[in-house]
Amino acid sequence: MSWLIAVYDFTTPFSLKSSLATSSGGKTNLLPTMYSFKMALINAAYHIGLDGEKEFNWIKGLDIRFKPPKKATVQNSFVKILKESRKEILKENPSQVFTSSVALREYVIYSDSLHVAIEISKLQDSCVQKLKHLLIHINQLGKRGCFVQFKGVREEMSLNHDFTFFLEDKEIEMPNALMIQYLDDMGEKSKFESINNYDAKSASLGKDRVLKQVGVPYKLIKSSRGYSHYERID
Repeated sequence: MSWLIAVYDFTTPFSLKSSLATSSGGKTNLLPTMYSFKMALINAAYHIGLDGEKEFNWIKGLDIRFKPPKKATVQNSFVKILKESRKEILKENPSQVFTSSVALREYVIYSDSLHVAIEISKLQDSCVQKLKHLLIHINQLGKRGCFVQFKGVREEMSLNHDFTFFLEDKEIEMPNALMIQYLDDMGEKSKFESINNYDAKSASLGKDRVLKQVGVPYKLIKSSRGYSHYERID
């Protein structure tokens, strides 16, 4: 196998709500998901003048793995939000469309760079060249405002146990410490109109977005009411 590895530094805290979390309990993933990174690639395609819909067909099938930063600290906080008012509130006061509420939000602070590995063994040379160009133009991962800075890209023939893996993989090199997270990816049958935020059709879970069990080489070192600290054990 041949892998293209891009390196990014987060310039702001990272946050990306888990697909299994509720709107009020916004627990974050420890890492970006494969789905979110592919969306970032499609967004970058539009920024450099390509047709993202045409590039979608080869981007959706990419095999993506992550090497998490050495350390990650998840900070828990409660924030005030506005949510749509319930029907009984609207009956009493039709002008009160939104109601103030409190929600949990989590933000991850990394110690160093995130490495993103993409398998390129089966890609045409033209797609590999496009991919290298797209990786440079990614400046945001996760929710809005989670900015990243591109640091470089290289090719490797294999990945070590510092990278994530799927539990469905035939051969797994187990790390010294391990956490399992459900991260979403684009399904084989996903269509562009379903993942397009400007289309009326929404992505369906299990078809356009599929959840995968991902092994993350992190170990919980310490935690309290306000934070959880993780480290990658080499």
